[in-house]
Amino acid sequence: MLIAAAGMKAQIETLDLLGNNLANSGTVGFKGDREFFRLFRTALIQPDPNTAEARWMPVVQGSVIDFGQGPLTRTEGALDVALSGPGFFATETSDGERLYTRNGAFRLSPQGLLETAEGHRVLDTVGSNITIPAGSEIRVGDRGMIRVNGLNIAQLAVVTFEGQPPVTKAGLSYFQAPEGAAAVPAAEPLVKQGYLESSNVNVPLAAVQLIQTSRNFQMLSRIASLVADEMNGRAVEQLGSLR
Repeated sequence: MLIAAAGMKAQIETLDLLGNNLANSGTVGFKGDREFFRLFRTALIQPDPNTAEARWMPVVQGSVIDFGQGPLTRTEGALDVALSGPGFFATETSDGERLYTRNGAFRLSPQGLLETAEGHRVLDTVGSNITIPAGSEIRVGDRGMIRVNGLNIAQLAVVTFEGQPPVTKAGLSYFQAPEGAAAVPAAEPLVKQGYLESSNVNVPLAAVQLIQTSRNFQMLSRIASLVADEMNGRAVEQLGSLR
């Protein structure tokens, strides 16, 4: 019964993860999560009588972010940019916190600062804000160079991290790096103006996984009920024999 209960708990956590992925399948720059399981020994149940080995129980140890490329959707927006390949746009909040994103749906503030939809300032390669006069003709090159009325004014900061990205999610399409993790400029970033990167969630696959996980939960629930019924039946028989 304990093994079935542990399996049910793991399936519930998987359902939550899959549900969150599906709910954000339309969020620009969203990266899906994938769970990973492990088995652990427990002292709550006796060893297998046939092998004398300890029983193992499943648990969702955690989740890992899938940083795979999402499809690029053409928007024709002058301030819409997408990354093709690794890297993140660097932004800064009003509190001075550095956040990284793949969501390039930028806009201009009333002061002419290039910012995200949430109001975070978009940074250039030297860590400064980017100011663009209203009504200007804007061109963004493949390496993120911004040309305003034919003049280069700044280059978008596109950064990566050594090895596996150590960043964690800080909202639907933002990431933050732990203290001490150094962001380095991407070697050859590929920036496409007039495009946005869609979520990398595979909706049909996630839907199939959701159904399969629900069936697994129902099966484990049925197993737990059958074990409980058998235990109750034995208890009734033993109590009856004590009269």
